[in-house]
Amino acid sequence: MQHKTIGLIGGIGWASTLEYYRLLNEMLVACIGPAHSARIMLVSIDQADFVAHAAQADSRAIEQFLAKEGQRLQGMGADFFLLCANGAHRFAPAVVPRIGLPFISIVEETAKRVRESGLRKVGLLGVKQTMAGRFYHDVLEQLGIVTVTPDAADQEILHDLIYTELVQNIFTDANRKIFLDIIEKLRRQGVQGVILGCTEIPLLIQQGEVDLPLFNTTAIHCEAAVKFSLSLE
Repeated sequence: MQHKTIGLIGGIGWASTLEYYRLLNEMLVACIGPAHSARIMLVSIDQADFVAHAAQADSRAIEQFLAKEGQRLQGMGADFFLLCANGAHRFAPAVVPRIGLPFISIVEETAKRVRESGLRKVGLLGVKQTMAGRFYHDVLEQLGIVTVTPDAADQEILHDLIYTELVQNIFTDANRKIFLDIIEKLRRQGVQGVILGCTEIPLLIQQGEVDLPLFNTTAIHCEAAVKFSLSLE
């Protein structure tokens, strides 16, 4: 049975938050049977609010914003929580201690999955803050894994596509080709697999379209959440 209620801070991209809800329920039902559905508390924030706070020079603005949403989850009765966006995890070190709930990190869970795969050089796709930042690179580096990102021009392209189309639930063959072409460039640089480090990317790119192993961060995150929700620890 489900022992812990799952808390989600979502809405940063509503399309991927919808995917979280679907995956969490499907995975939980697969574990405990079809007569069940997942106990979930969701705080869905406005993407425009998140972007506006994150754009401020003083990072305390976005940190306070996210902490307040997490505190709302705590008040609603969630037993632990997830941030339903890879890029938002750059604020986790400052935000998580202010919420007072156990936290399942998409970065930590994905890094563990990469380590378990035995791969030692992976590509990383996502918004600019994810690709150019250190919060993924550092965790992977501690596990002996080299992270390769697209060049600056391709990072701009991916960032713009994610914010102008993917988070708006717009998925086209033209966008898919752009992502696949950039993955091919990474393959030529010797990567052994690719982390889909934005929770909207797995809605566009599927494993069957790429020869390299893909790490679907949304699914990895949900698997970890369901496992924790079923545990007594």
